[in-house]
Formats: sequence, structure tokens, C-alpha cells
Amino acid sequence: MLLVVLIWGVNFSLIKISLREIPPMPFNGIRLLMASAVLVVWLLIKEGNLRVKKEHLLKIVLLSISGYTIYQYLFILGIHLTSASNTAVLFGLAPIAMALFSVVLNREPVKPIAWIGILLGFVGVYITVAGKAGGYRFSFETLKGDFLILTAVLIWSHYSVAAKPLLKFYSPLKFTTLTMTIGSILFFPFTIGELKRLPYSTISFEAWFFLVFSGVMALSVSLIIWFYSVRKVGNAQTAIYGNLPPVLAVVFAWLILSESIALSLVAGAAVIFLGIFFTRKGRDI
Repeated sequence: MLLVVLIWGVNFSLIKISLREIPPMPFNGIRLLMASAVLVVWLLIKEGNLRVKKEHLLKIVLLSISGYTIYQYLFILGIHLTSASNTAVLFGLAPIAMALFSVVLNREPVKPIAWIGILLGFVGVYITVAGKAGGYRFSFETLKGDFLILTAVLIWSHYSVAAKPLLKFYSPLKFTTLTMTIGSILFFPFTIGELKRLPYSTISFEAWFFLVFSGVMALSVSLIIWFYSVRKVGNAQTAIYGNLPPVLAVVFAWLILSESIALSLVAGAAVIFLGIFFTRKGRDI
């Protein structure tokens, strides 16, 4: 999970560079299909088939639509209608949402000390972005974007939790491959119009390279590790690591994009790591 956090942390800056030349919807459409193709090839090499049980097919299709088609559409649209700090704070709610869904859907126990850890993780995210970009700012100008991002967070949290029972029957590789491929195919029609107008000859190698990195590493590889962790240690403990990418995103933005960095990063990171410690203790007790 620390490897995933590192990849997702640098991914924000690389996407930002790539989006200077490739519009968001085509960028997302291309990287989703690319990531899906890589996963299909990898799955066929490792397991040799794409078969699923008939009784699981409908649930897999529904999770594909929610976890990729709808989520990716809401995320890419919402991030353009609200601020970066609002987005980071709202995504900090994911561990809390996942813990709630875990209790309701999977009857997965979450001990009081783990709840403390989850809440500390959210506080750490807020401290980090508050020093970087003024924290969460309520505004009617960003209200629509905030609502879309919050909805996306809830959809992803439900998707991640609802996946756990299926991971008893399918490897993280197969589950990720199937849901991403189905979801990406259904997402692609939203990008066709802009793809036709894309000035391919003027797009730099750097922009394409970062798109490939975002698709293969930040989606394919990272999501396989994510669901492997969900299967091994549960949703709540896995989700708390999702609070670290905003911290690393600030560091990489400073290193790669020369953006400013605040002392609140240190305080925010310390609170997040304390949250991870409490969440792990909540599982061990």
C-alpha cells in the first residue's frame, strides 16, 4: 500500500503536466482503455481465462458501471468545477465512508480505536491542504463540483467495500481486470467527440508518457495491490492509506512543478501516520 501511495502521490503532478496538452475526457478515456488492455493481457498470461460464475455476472457488471464508468465521469467533471483543496478534503472522507459501508454491507467490525485512526486521517488531510491552499472553502461557485466529488467518493467507497465478497472467488487481478474493462468500454463513448478533434501531431512525447504512466501504474498496478490489501486486511485498514496521497502530492508538486510547500505538510503527515497506527492497532487488538 505504501507503493500505491507513492504512485498516486506523483500521479497528480504528472497528470497536471499531461493535461496541458490533452483535454481531461480524452485523457481519461485513453488511459482507461490502455490500463484495461494491459490488465487483460496480464490476466490471460497469469490465469488463462476471463471466466466468472453466472451468479456473479450481474454484480460485476453493476460494480463496473459504478466503480469506473460513473465514478470516472463524476471525478473528471467535478475536479474542473471545484478547487484542488476541496477535492483533497472530500477524498479524505473516503476511509470514513468505507468503514461505514463495511459495517452495513459486510458486517466487518471496526473497533473504537480504529475509528479514531480513521478520523485522525481525515484531520491530517485537512491540515495538509489548509496550509497549502486555504483548506475547504464553501462557495456557491464550487458547490456543484463539491457535490460531484462527494458523490464520486461515496461511489468509490461502496465499490471497494462491495468488492470484498467477490474477492473470495476471484483474484484481485481478475476482479480489477473485469470491472475496469467493462467500465472503461462504457465510459469511452463520452470521449469520442473530443478524441476526433485531438491534435495528435502536436502532443509531446512527455504528455503521452505521463498518460501511459497514469494508466499502467496508477490504475492497473495500483488497483491490483489495493484489492489484494482489501482481501488480506480489510477495507478500513486499506482505506486509511488513501489519506497519504494528498501529502505526497504536495511534495511532488513542489519537486516537479515548483509549487510552494507549507509547514502544515509536516503536521498533516504526522497526524495521518498516527491515524494509520491507530487503525492498524484496531485490527490487531
